[in-house]
Amino acid sequence: MSENSDLELLRRFEPVLKYTAGELFFPTDVRRYVESCSLWVEEDGKECEVVPAGELTLERLARAEREWPGRYSHLRFVQEASLRAEARRFRRTARPVIPKHGRLAAVGLLGRLLDVLVKFSLLIRGAVPGGVAAAAATRYRDRVDDGGASYYGRVVREGGYIILQYWFFYAMNDWRSIYGGVNDHEADWEKVTVFVVEEDDGSVRPVWLGASSHEYRGDDLRRSWDDPSLHLEGEHPVVFPGAGSHSHQLLPGDYLIQVDPAMLRGVMRIWRAVTRWLFPRGDSTRHGIGVPFVDYARGDGIAVGPGGDREWTPQIIDDTTPWLRGFRGLWGRDTRDFFDGERAPSGPRYERDGTVRRSWADPLEWVGLQKVSPGDGAARAQLQAHTADLEERIRTADAEITEARDRLRRLSAARMVLQRSAYSRQRADEHGRAITSAERELAETYRERALMADEVEAHREALASDRPIVPGPTDHLRAPHLPFTSGKHRTSRFLSVWATLSTPLLIIALGATLLLLKGTYTIPAMLGVVLVFAAFDALARRRFISFITGLAVLIVAVAVIVGIYLAFAANWRVAILVPTGLIVVVLLVVNVRDLIRK
Repeated sequence: MSENSDLELLRRFEPVLKYTAGELFFPTDVRRYVESCSLWVEEDGKECEVVPAGELTLERLARAEREWPGRYSHLRFVQEASLRAEARRFRRTARPVIPKHGRLAAVGLLGRLLDVLVKFSLLIRGAVPGGVAAAAATRYRDRVDDGGASYYGRVVREGGYIILQYWFFYAMNDWRSIYGGVNDHEADWEKVTVFVVEEDDGSVRPVWLGASSHEYRGDDLRRSWDDPSLHLEGEHPVVFPGAGSHSHQLLPGDYLIQVDPAMLRGVMRIWRAVTRWLFPRGDSTRHGIGVPFVDYARGDGIAVGPGGDREWTPQIIDDTTPWLRGFRGLWGRDTRDFFDGERAPSGPRYERDGTVRRSWADPLEWVGLQKVSPGDGAARAQLQAHTADLEERIRTADAEITEARDRLRRLSAARMVLQRSAYSRQRADEHGRAITSAERELAETYRERALMADEVEAHREALASDRPIVPGPTDHLRAPHLPFTSGKHRTSRFLSVWATLSTPLLIIALGATLLLLKGTYTIPAMLGVVLVFAAFDALARRRFISFITGLAVLIVAVAVIVGIYLAFAANWRVAILVPTGLIVVVLLVVNVRDLIRK
């Protein structure tokens, strides 16, 4: 197709972005941004300004890799000379105030301790200097924002899909400074991708929507066009960017950020299974440890896109776009943050290390669509081919079974002859071992053939029915994006005060315990302090029953470990009494659960 056809497709399915009231930065033209930036290159381990602000152009940026080959480079939007003046002007004229959720009250004691650690880490990490977000807001408003909005559209055809990528560039991510989030960084690239398929008559039909979002990967980044929860305005999908973070959500509301440590995933799966069993009506949207950072994606502010407050200005990009290919550096200030959270991002095509982005090189794999057929017809054809392959493997297995039977008969006959000879007992034993091994292999072949035969039968039934082969609109989701509140919820004053004071009080109490107590009482006393604070916290958050249940489960787990130890270390009486006691505890927990349900 021609570029005009690509542009027509991009315009037909343009997303509508609905921002939170108070958002300061909107998708902008990279040319205006670059012309307000300076370019910095690393020379002998030091950062040197090689092109001052006001002299840099998009064409000059496209030559950066040729002019400074292999050098580490980055842009800088806020210049040190103007930082303080621009920040002061912002605080006098433009600082937004939005109704915020009590972020500390939204999580438990562990989440608040994580908040302290994150804040402390900013002292030793590379962080965006104070005032940069405020200065960037003033600089963006005065020099970059023209009242419109731009996206950079790319069209890719592969795997039976037509992939429409919409890249959005923001001058600043001010999530931490303005909205109490995790990080700040100059520049921000986000994207929405629409996956369409071409029908036999030449028409196109949208089937999937993908949207970049922190803490989500693979399948959870996409939604089916048939998903009833997806917001659509005609053929335009509606997406809700987070205030300051610009991370995309597909439902309006406030989103609690969660972390999923690899070392705790198994424990957390068990914990969620137990809590779902005990409290089947409880919150099932959580999939990690909540940390007190909220993404405000309420959609109650400016709308960008068809019919919105700002209309799109599209620009086509591809692998040959000069500035996209010729600049591998960062699009904003480089803080050298070793966690990367406060470092500016690289462009749409490259990662920070200069390699090609996964979402650029393989947009299907980015959202897990490399394993999904573009339509029911393609899925049926692929299932038919897979069934034919299984049938061929079954025929091969039948031949192997026939050959194995013949071999077993030959070995058995030879073994019988050898057993009659006193001089051939060793060879007879060898034949016996060979027969045992051959029987195991034959049994495994039988089992594999039976499984393949069952699979073929299931596939034939599916192909013969009128039911769709492709999965349902939500079958692929493992941890869907769901807000923990609509944004209209208000925390009680008591809980807000407790959430603010609990962490410093806990640290003081633990420090006093460590200072005043010595010897064997110290650790039990500190555990007791933590337990008292956790109980009071659960009471304040109206989750005391959940706390008691969790404590009971923990006691049972500890009792199991102690019981196993005692059973081996003591006599048979203890080995009997401990399991009996555990059964009594489990029955007690079940009865408490039933009483709670009633």
